[in-house]
Amino acid sequence: MKRVLRVKPLLICLVMLVALAIWLWPRSSQTGWRLAQEVAPLPLLSQMMQDNLSPTFPVDPGQMQMWKVQVAGQRQPLYLVDSRVEGIEIQPLCGAIGCAFFGYIPQDTGFQRVLATYLNPHVPPGRSLIEPTTTVEHGLPRLVVNQLGAEGLQQYALGFNGQVYEIQQIDTLAGL
Repeated sequence: MKRVLRVKPLLICLVMLVALAIWLWPRSSQTGWRLAQEVAPLPLLSQMMQDNLSPTFPVDPGQMQMWKVQVAGQRQPLYLVDSRVEGIEIQPLCGAIGCAFFGYIPQDTGFQRVLATYLNPHVPPGRSLIEPTTTVEHGLPRLVVNQLGAEGLQQYALGFNGQVYEIQQIDTLAGL
């Protein structure tokens, strides 16, 4: 009987400790965007610089925003890149139609660019610009991209075809 009483407080303490650990476990932010230098392997930063930046307008790709996306069933990480650099007045990869966004995956000899597009980064409050889904196609998650259009919010479903992301569906949500 005494042994049972000693186990019960120990079990209660263990359950409380596990609950506390779960509550304190670091959670990624809603979208997971962080400085590229905190997320990207150095070869990826070099690849981004080589693929997208001009030597005449040097920009540190480590100061761009990056999201390392990994969902259940995904074969390899997808590195999404928002080319905007905080703290500089002129954004070298932004123009009239929006700012450059890229996606990279690891490859045997480096990284393969699987997404290259311009997006308007301004979306309604409560909406994310890019939302990975749990649907995996050819080893990578389907992406939903939200963009403001003349008729309302447009949602583009992008799927990976084995080489690059391509638009699979466009929906317009009126009244937003």
